[in-house]
Amino acid sequence: MRSIPVAMTWEMLSHGRWVLPASFLGANVLPVLILGALRLHGVAELEDPSTIIMHFMFVQIITFCLAAGVIAAQGAPARLFAWPIRTATLVACQLCSSMFLVGLETFVSEAALNALFDLNWPLWGPALFAATAVGAIQATLWLTEKSPAWLPWAFALVAGLLGFWLKSRYGEAFSQPNRYWTEVTPTEILTMLSVSALSLYVGVVGVAQQRRGDALPAFGVAAWFERTFDAAPDVGQPFRTPAQAQFWYEWRQKGWPMPAAVIFGMVVGCGIWAISIRDGKELLHAFFAGGGLLSVLAMVGGVIVGNTGQSDSNFGIGHFLATRPMTSVEMSRTILKVAAKSVLVTWSIWAATFAVVWMILLAFKAIPPEVPAEWRQIGLWYVPATLLGPWIVVGLIGSVGLTGSSSLAMKLFAAFFLLIISRPLLEHHFLSYQARQQVDRAIPMCLGAVFVLVTAWAFVAARRRNLIEARTVWTIIGVWTMLSGFIVLESWRHTEFPVAASVLGVGLLATVFAPLATAPLALTWNRNR
Repeated sequence: MRSIPVAMTWEMLSHGRWVLPASFLGANVLPVLILGALRLHGVAELEDPSTIIMHFMFVQIITFCLAAGVIAAQGAPARLFAWPIRTATLVACQLCSSMFLVGLETFVSEAALNALFDLNWPLWGPALFAATAVGAIQATLWLTEKSPAWLPWAFALVAGLLGFWLKSRYGEAFSQPNRYWTEVTPTEILTMLSVSALSLYVGVVGVAQQRRGDALPAFGVAAWFERTFDAAPDVGQPFRTPAQAQFWYEWRQKGWPMPAAVIFGMVVGCGIWAISIRDGKELLHAFFAGGGLLSVLAMVGGVIVGNTGQSDSNFGIGHFLATRPMTSVEMSRTILKVAAKSVLVTWSIWAATFAVVWMILLAFKAIPPEVPAEWRQIGLWYVPATLLGPWIVVGLIGSVGLTGSSSLAMKLFAAFFLLIISRPLLEHHFLSYQARQQVDRAIPMCLGAVFVLVTAWAFVAARRRNLIEARTVWTIIGVWTMLSGFIVLESWRHTEFPVAASVLGVGLLATVFAPLATAPLALTWNRNR
């Protein structure tokens, strides 16, 4: 390498050879699914207000996913502190490469969506905003990395200001988006350049602070919270078993991200509602839809729970954890307990807040007392589904992470993305209407059968390796058979309930128990590789 900046760029691309493509695919999964479904049914129009809102949301989702991938590929600046490079040069190289890459990927992503779905969405505004936003967020994270009390508030402030400014490009600041950001004015360019320059200054201050080992002054609230609500060792009572100590450690490291994220999301959502919407029905519908979004949040939770490595980029179990005086079965059970508790706490926060908001709106007569008709169509199954769905996602993604193989996770994700994106394109261009109906019925049935077969294979493999007791296996088989029979009876009672949906329900029910076998299998492979 002729220079350190070139070496840093090459190292980032090499280090993120799997993360960067995965983040690009992940950023485009939801837009492709929604736009493909809308275009397939012919209900998407460019100038429709809902399409403008959809584009505005997609810009934020794509920016977030791409920024997360680039930041993960770069890694923490601390690993470069030993390089013969000044702090200002280090920060400038990191920020410039991340901003250029995120801006370029956003431009390519928007252009690809335009080409695939015959859209005319703006390109330059979202791309320049994405580059500016990743620089501001990265500088904020560097400044507050060693100050947990400051980090969430600083991140929320910067993200809120960026989102508010982006919203003003799509219409009035306190109303729903009603126009596209078709022209980037000189004032907007100057604003983004100013934010980028400020980000460079803040990043230099933050990285220099890390190199000195300093931190921002603490509030003291986090320390008080830990002293008040922490486990037994802080009051002088030792753990009885290694499993209890491991659970305490795992919960402190991985237990709170999901509950904290749902609290943050509800606070931000209620703030947006109070500023621009102020309609009780819309607030209630948003909370109702939030139950389904818990499964999306659980994807991130599964990645966190399944990481037994020393960094976010290396999931392979470290020597310190691998030599703990615990069997792989005990360790996997501890991790599953942490995952289950995190999901339960997250769901309880959402459900309790939903109930309180509903009662407040009823008390002030802001909504009608009867249950909305669309809720009655969905049925009561939605309540347990909002709890079991996140558990399935966390358990399965966490099991993939417990294998310690990042390449395996990327390959599975890429295969899933290609399967999802190929379906609407195949149906739209190559299949007749009757064939599409048959495919729509066959896919849920095939997925249900695959879920059952894979779960059965996992339990057989775990039992052969003595990773699960025979009594546990027979108990799970009995419970699954009983609940599956209930699903079949419900499908017979309600003729409108399709057979394909009942087969898919039986398969999803099997995945509820699958982590009990897949987690110890994955951790054993990771620990003894």
